[in-house]
Amino acid sequence: MRLRSLAMISLTLLMVTGLDQRAGAEDFTESWYLSRGRANMEIENYKAAIEAYEKVVERNPNHREAMRNLGLAYERQGLKDKAIETFDRYLAKYDDDPEIAFDQAQSLEWSRYAYREKDMLKYYRMGLKRKDDSRMRLKYAAHLARHKETSQEAIVQYDKILDRQPRNPEAHRGLAKAYAWQGNNDLALYHANLARQSARREPGDLTTLRQDMLKGREPTVEGVIGVLAQPEKPFELYGFRIGSRGKVDFTPFTTTTLEVGAENFWSSKENLAGSYLSLANQVRFNPSNRFDAILEYHGAPRGDGLAYKFEYAHEGQSFSIRPGVKREFKYDSFASLIGSRSTGQLLGLARSTLFYSTVTFDARSVRVDVTPFAGWVTAEGLSSNSQVGLDLKTSLPLWRTDHWDLSAEYLFYLTHYGENQSGFVPSAREPLPGGYFSPQVFVNQIPRLAAIYTMENKDEFSFAAGPAIQYIDESTQSSAFRVGGDAHAAYTNHLSKVWLLKLMADYTQIATINTRIQFNGLLVYTFN
Repeated sequence: MRLRSLAMISLTLLMVTGLDQRAGAEDFTESWYLSRGRANMEIENYKAAIEAYEKVVERNPNHREAMRNLGLAYERQGLKDKAIETFDRYLAKYDDDPEIAFDQAQSLEWSRYAYREKDMLKYYRMGLKRKDDSRMRLKYAAHLARHKETSQEAIVQYDKILDRQPRNPEAHRGLAKAYAWQGNNDLALYHANLARQSARREPGDLTTLRQDMLKGREPTVEGVIGVLAQPEKPFELYGFRIGSRGKVDFTPFTTTTLEVGAENFWSSKENLAGSYLSLANQVRFNPSNRFDAILEYHGAPRGDGLAYKFEYAHEGQSFSIRPGVKREFKYDSFASLIGSRSTGQLLGLARSTLFYSTVTFDARSVRVDVTPFAGWVTAEGLSSNSQVGLDLKTSLPLWRTDHWDLSAEYLFYLTHYGENQSGFVPSAREPLPGGYFSPQVFVNQIPRLAAIYTMENKDEFSFAAGPAIQYIDESTQSSAFRVGGDAHAAYTNHLSKVWLLKLMADYTQIATINTRIQFNGLLVYTFN
């Protein structure tokens, strides 16, 4: 028994010793190949280094140093495909090596590896996760900015670069392209301008982008003319206006318009003229949100020549909403617009102040614009007159070709006034002497056909007309249905590259009470 036990112990010792010797031999071999690989890398004998590191990886596929250096040796020997394949395996196991991740990403930028664009972006992200390298982040963002679907991530990356380097021209240039993809022309132009300021020389692609962003935003000078005829008494009013208008974008986010001119209004008994001034400014916060403000002063009225409009607009993908407030002149008669002393005392000067919100949306193929409003009208010598109402417009496309665009429209107007102030002589009873059309209830429905014809040279003619079915409820007489009319026409002529002529005519008939004919013309010069 003792002899058998000793034999077993001896055999075990021999086996263990043999295994240790074998393991030690393997360790020695691996170390020797690693040393050989390192030495050959130092003397740039990459072929020998590859042979050494391949031996190590054969024995230990997960050996970090051998995998890394083998990829580098392949790369420096010019074996690009093998280097990329090796680094793919290496980075799959060790994602905490930003230098190799960046190197792999830049290798995959080659056109022959275009099919691996997603992997290239993945390796840039992997490297940036471990190392905040502005140069690599700039490269990564540039690739993202090439495609619309990744432009938002490109913006995030460029913003990180600008946090550290606010005047980096490449970052501003990339942001200009990314915002252009998103349709945010204001920010695209803003960053294109900053890139131009920061760089010694503007690249050709940036020049083209700036030109594209400036289309439709060039400064303009316009000649303005307007004629108004409203012959029915007592709502009689004639007018003539001539002026000049200039438009310019002082910044990529604002558009300012200034108009100055003279106007003359008259009736068969009175005539007054004066100058006018209009200043408008639009501020664009982003493609979906903007604010518009208009201030006007007219010198022709006998008093109170101030008008204004303030509106905020939000444009969504399937709807828009535009709440605002406006103060307007009532053009219903000479008295309501200018003020009249024909009775020995000043009458009229009607001014409406309305709070409103226009909502636009598509109901299947029908375009709908609805505007509820509420406010008041002030007139000389009278208390404020409350006014509430609703405007509605629907449009249904009927027929469209390369030149014709035909649609059916339905317009609905509903207005309620607290008092009837349509009178032109002093009175303690309705109609009170305000000189503006103000029945307690007025409903106007206009079904009409609208057509646009675009010519080969891009000149355009548009026309919309239809009957007006009206309901009028005045306290001084019984309510009644009446028939009126509505027609609008416009013609745009591109006289040359920089000159444009636009003519507009409008006809509105309210029963037998009021017929208004208006003509407006614009001659526009655009600075290139």
